[in-house]
Amino acid sequence: MAGIFEELGYITEAIKKKLILIFAVMLAGFFVSFQLLDPVLEKMKQDLLPEGATLIYISPVEVIMLKLKIALVIGVILAVPLVCYYVYKTLKVRLGIKNPMKKSHLILLLGSAVSLFIIGVSYSYFLMLRFVLKYLYYMSSATGVVATYSIYEFVSFVIIITLILGIAFEVPIFIVFAVHSGLVPIATLKEYRRYIYVLMFVLAAFFTPPDVVSQLIVAFPLVIFYEIGLLAARFVDRKRSVSVQAS
Repeated sequence: MAGIFEELGYITEAIKKKLILIFAVMLAGFFVSFQLLDPVLEKMKQDLLPEGATLIYISPVEVIMLKLKIALVIGVILAVPLVCYYVYKTLKVRLGIKNPMKKSHLILLLGSAVSLFIIGVSYSYFLMLRFVLKYLYYMSSATGVVATYSIYEFVSFVIIITLILGIAFEVPIFIVFAVHSGLVPIATLKEYRRYIYVLMFVLAAFFTPPDVVSQLIVAFPLVIFYEIGLLAARFVDRKRSVSVQAS
């Protein structure tokens, strides 16, 4: 346990040296996105709000707080790749990563991660959320209840589901990176997969509203992409072994 805290200390010190750049990226994303959120919220309403439902705000500061929250999330997302890069550089030296990646491979990995995140967000926004919100609306309206959503709760639900599904598409990248770098053996990921599945369902229950449909929508993609990540890591690991033998 002491070793883990020691490594976290080294990582923290490494990131502290780059805090100005990290905060600059985060603040730039925050201010730019805040200025552009009004048409985005209007578009979100047009695309996702079921016909017959209405949006309201129940607090004078609800809309402004919602915009601040979204802008902050966007700023953090833009800064995350930078933080991950500095953490990797620190771990590469401290832990003696067995198979450090070349810069070209890291760029390829980062490009793949960004592409998969965009695909996951698009899948959530253009397909999954439209189905889920309409399903939840019709299930509720069948009881004779009028659908009047708080804009803060509605948009927060959309953002949470979208981000989690975007991250779910990233899981194969994380697994391939961990296995390729020698941080985690693929056998360990297979051995503890059932415990990881339980953790995924717990996280899905924590981040979604208290209904089974939303929890399954979030948990199942995480499980599916975990398995895809294992297959991809196995392929990369086998290919690397063949290259080592050939050399």
